[in-house]
Amino acid sequence: MPTTTAQLLRRATASTFEDLAFLFLEPECSEEQAAAPLDAAVSVDFHGPVRGRLTVRVSSMLMPTIAANMLGEEQARQVPLQRDALGEVANVVCGNALPMIAGADAVFRLDAPRWIADEPRARDGDAPAATVSGGVDDGRAEVELFLFGTPEQLHALQTSGADATSTAPAGSIF
Repeated sequence: MPTTTAQLLRRATASTFEDLAFLFLEPECSEEQAAAPLDAAVSVDFHGPVRGRLTVRVSSMLMPTIAANMLGEEQARQVPLQRDALGEVANVVCGNALPMIAGADAVFRLDAPRWIADEPRARDGDAPAATVSGGVDDGRAEVELFLFGTPEQLHALQTSGADATSTAPAGSIF
């Protein structure tokens, strides 16, 4: 049975949160986690065989922990550092997910992460191709992948995706 885009996105998201931010994304949310707002968000646009964007939304209470864990500091109270850390999480999730989905030979260019917490969730009514969400510490996280292209491009993407066990060579995402 082929691996779905959502399964590949979940794998990339979970491994990035664990490896980069030392946080575990649990598929289910507790009542406390479910009540936590997703009020901090970044987006990474990408261009390649298809274009799209990846958004990462987290409960803002997680921002200091993400930044501190990534920087190896006891505390990271500076908001610009926290936003940069969340942007790096988005970059890495995107960079890990795209070769899994499109195949290791596909080349993408990633734009710099943008802070989007104050923007509407959807642009022109677009819908995500895949969504991953779950509980993280006392908050929660959600990652959405949006893919845009002609029907032919999107079909080619689905049929050329890498096996879920393969990894992309270093430097394949630009």
